Amino acid sequence: MALGFKRPIEPDDPRLKEHETTYSSSRGGWVKRAEKPVPGKPKK
Repeated sequence: MALGFKRPIEPDDPRLKEHETTYSSSRGGWVKRAEKPVPGKPKK
C-alpha cells in the first residue's frame, strides 16, 4: 500500500498532517490547500 501503511488510512491520522491536497484543473493538478483565516484571529 502507498506510503507503507498496513491498513486503510483514517482521515484524522496524525501522520497525514501537512500532506492535504486539493485537485484544481486551472492550477495544473494537485495543489496544497489554501490557508483559510480563522475567525477572530488577529492578523500578523
